[in-house]
Amino acid sequence: MGKDNNIPVLDSNNQFLSYTNPAKARILTRKGKAKVFCRDPYMLQLQGEVGENEMGNIKASSKSSKLILNFTRYFSEEKEVYVQNLTDTQISLSFKSPSGDDYHIIIPKTRKPYNLSLEIPFELIKMSPDFRKIVNRNPPGLRLMSEEEYVGYYERQAERNDTSFDHELGLATDLKNRLQNFQKNADSGVERTVNPGLPTTPDEIETPVEIMPLIVGLCARSDKEYGSGRVTAGEFLDELEMIEDKLTVDDWDFVQTKGVYKSVKNFAAKKVDALTDGGEEDDLE
Repeated sequence: MGKDNNIPVLDSNNQFLSYTNPAKARILTRKGKAKVFCRDPYMLQLQGEVGENEMGNIKASSKSSKLILNFTRYFSEEKEVYVQNLTDTQISLSFKSPSGDDYHIIIPKTRKPYNLSLEIPFELIKMSPDFRKIVNRNPPGLRLMSEEEYVGYYERQAERNDTSFDHELGLATDLKNRLQNFQKNADSGVERTVNPGLPTTPDEIETPVEIMPLIVGLCARSDKEYGSGRVTAGEFLDELEMIEDKLTVDDWDFVQTKGVYKSVKNFAAKKVDALTDGGEEDDLE
């Protein structure tokens, strides 16, 4: 549960409510009145009405343990901007500069915090209405973090895994970059399917099948030509399982055809059967 005695507690809408101590936290979770919302940093979420005497309210005493709740105050002076994904899916963020330049970043489906300032200028983050909306929405999608929280997270990871701060930070960066590359390859993969020799008038063409760009990118990166950057079968399957509820029959059929790996193709084939009730027909052949 960590060395910090000030454990943040969220209400049922993921809004910060108060702090409690480790002893009270254990009692609340054992009684089912709270659940662990996040383990690093350690945070609880209440599962119903809880009296103040059960919370054991304590006032936060250290800067590093405070949740950052005021967007305007956080951006009152230029600094490194650290964020943590609080959702159960990856978050795609886009920022447009006054000059027209576009900046794009993907925050993975993980509690690992990221330094947005390494890729997005501070002023663009501060002035983005979409970024403000995802931070301030109910429940919030992203949590703003202090530098102490950011550093503390990876130091605890390093201690827990017997590695180093740089190693843990590198793993997180690699994960984010891999997702960015998937998206880029997906976009280029879609472009490569365009054939200038195809008919272009409405009477000559049929409505094209739309495949999720991420799926196109995954299939492209499973090819041997990517060498050391090639996505493994295990990574491919992990990515599919994360987004399977968003995939259509056409997406699964595309994977079944272009997925390269036998295990991936078999997995996709089962999904196609399940979505089209094709399993019964296969048994009759």
